[in-house]
Amino acid sequence: MTLSFAVLLGFLHRAIAQMNDPRQASNATRYSLKDTVLGAFSVFFMQCESFLEHQRQMYSRCGKDNAQRLFDLTLIPTTPQIRNILDAIAGQELFEVFTWIYQGLHQRGYLKPYQCLGGYLLVTLDGTQYFSSQKINCPHCSSRTHKNGQKVFLLGTRTHVEEHRHED
Repeated sequence: MTLSFAVLLGFLHRAIAQMNDPRQASNATRYSLKDTVLGAFSVFFMQCESFLEHQRQMYSRCGKDNAQRLFDLTLIPTTPQIRNILDAIAGQELFEVFTWIYQGLHQRGYLKPYQCLGGYLLVTLDGTQYFSSQKINCPHCSSRTHKNGQKVFLLGTRTHVEEHRHED
């Protein structure tokens, strides 16, 4: 089995199936947890914050959209709906996806060229801030108080890069 996009998406589907939906069961629940998580993933994967809106417009014009075919979405939730649902889900719910991907890369030997120092992987960590506001915040936000007393709420992420040494 190759680590294709379909396999990686399958890992995400498997993690979603193990999640508990934080919402109360209701006939008014329109979007599945699967559509919500995959909708959020699609925006990050496509690196386009308007991706889902574009897909909704495409569906209204053509009766089809790429989100259905690429990400297996049944219904496309709006950004506020995604936020409302995902805010109640701990990030740890998806940690296993990273483990599965790592195991797949390791088992197939893709990480071997990146090993050094007795077989260890050298990982560089970096961080980036992707949201700040003086008013909008959530329990997961960090905050910074400026010298003038103004408080700013921040969301950020840590990224990593596997380092590879090149030998001549």
